[in-house]
Amino acid sequence: MKSKPVQIAIIVIGLLVGAAGIMLAISKNSGPDIADKMYLVDVKTGELYAVSTTKRSVILPYRHPETNEPTLLPADYDKERAGWFVKSRYLGAANELKPISDKIDMQSGRVAIADDAKPTVIK
Repeated sequence: MKSKPVQIAIIVIGLLVGAAGIMLAISKNSGPDIADKMYLVDVKTGELYAVSTTKRSVILPYRHPETNEPTLLPADYDKERAGWFVKSRYLGAANELKPISDKIDMQSGRVAIADDAKPTVIK
């Protein structure tokens, strides 16, 4: 059976596309995106903190830099609900860290701080 020029062209194009795909997959950084900082809220004061995670592990609840008490829990800014929230997974742990600041709604996790609040950086 004789190959037609169109069949040969399709095979060559397919091989080129396959080779290009393999090259892109190999040259890309295949590692996962890892956060380089974590936002934390002090459940006793409602203050916002940021800690670098590049050269340290973070054990939660994180210890407050001044009091050394484990009162800092992870928080994120939710654009849809326009506010800072303690991550729902940690709200149960917050109940163990009483007294809880009146700035934190324990039902929703909302923290009553400004949307543009600048976190205190923990070194």
